Parts: sequence; structure tokens; C-alpha cells
Amino acid sequence: MNPIDLNIDMGEGMGNENELMPLINSCNIACGGHAGSSEEMQRVIDLAIKYKVKIGAHPSYPDRENFGRVSIQISEKKLVQSLKDQLYSFMELLEDKKQLHHVKPHGALYNDCVKNPEVAEIVLNVIEECCPHALIFTLPKSVLEQRAKARGITIWREAFLDRGYTAQGKLQPRGEKGALLTTASAMSAQLNSIVEEHQVQTVSGQWIPMKAETFCLHGDHPNVVRNLKELLNLYPLQP
Repeated sequence: MNPIDLNIDMGEGMGNENELMPLINSCNIACGGHAGSSEEMQRVIDLAIKYKVKIGAHPSYPDRENFGRVSIQISEKKLVQSLKDQLYSFMELLEDKKQLHHVKPHGALYNDCVKNPEVAEIVLNVIEECCPHALIFTLPKSVLEQRAKARGITIWREAFLDRGYTAQGKLQPRGEKGALLTTASAMSAQLNSIVEEHQVQTVSGQWIPMKAETFCLHGDHPNVVRNLKELLNLYPLQP
């Protein structure tokens, strides 16, 4: 069994970080754009340090009303300022800025970085200014991956264990059939196919190539703790 890196989005008001943190390698902490506060960020950062979990910032569109899961109309200037505010406020809570291992955009911002060159460039410009040492989590073959590699920025390709994929390798939009995987058996099958066969089955039933350096579960999905423990019976965590 190949050891894997598991990451989970945290600090989003679910209150399950104490249960999840001992079971993962990496965490993505909300920075106030879609959820979170300074107190919440500090609490989750302290937990990550306690359990030796890699710390990631999880910035988003400034849209708490929609939990950052809707693409919003926002000027480049306002988006840049919001992302800077989120990342700088997060890093101010770290004793050492190098404790920030990665940045993972959240929700609609994540998906827009997959396909929209303008949004991807905005995110890269902000990361290069605020935390140039951090690597980035993104979907394989995304625009963000391509543009980051061109700049010499390290990327970790991310695969989702609780989300369905389209034939283009993108995430099936929430609310559509097959978007969410809810059982440990379905997640285990998806994990196994990616790790062992480097492919994933899409919502339409076809198989497409898929390789990843890190695997995500969403902390707000039902039974996430139980499902995560079952996954760890299949694959151990990286040391």
C-alpha cells in the first residue's frame, strides 16, 4: 500500500477539527473570505502544529453568504485586495512564515483558477507577493498548474475523494447528479483507482487519466470522520 497525503478544508465552522487533525497530513484553513475569523484561524493553526500537520491557507472570493461556492462579479482590484488581506491576516498568526506550506483556493475561486487564465494569474500574482515560498494545490492539467509551472512555482496536483469528475477532468458542479460521493466504499474505490491505476471514473462512466500528490476530503461532508478512518484502513498516511 502506497502512503498518501490527505488534506481537509478546516476552520469553516464545522467544529470537527479536533477529531480530524490526527488523521490527516495537510490542512487548508479558511482565511475569512468565505468563513473563519482570526480566533478560528489561530485555533486551527495551533491544532495543526500540535499534530505536525502541514499548514495551508484557504482563501476565497469574499462571499460568506454563498460560502465562496459561487463565482461572483468582482473587479480585479477588489479581488486582489481581498486575497492579500486574507493571506496577510493568516500569516500574521504564524510564528514563522515558513510554517505556511501551501495555498489552496476555495470553492468557486478554485474552479475558476482551473479554467480562467485571468483569475489564475491574479491568484499567482498575489501568492508570489504574499508568500512566494508556498506551493499550490490545484486540479491536474488546470490553467493554474500550467501558469504556475511557467513561473517556477511548485504545484501539488490534487484529487478529490468525495467529488465526481466530468470527462474533462473537472469537478462535477454541486447540485448535479454524481457531484458528491457520500459513502466510504465509493471514496475508497476512487482512491484506489487513482493511486493504483492512475485513472478515475467520470460521472458519465468513462475512465480518464488522473495522478495526484495529495487527496482531499471536505470537512463539511456528512460522516467525514468515519469515512476518513475507513480510508486509512486502505492506505496509510505519508510519514
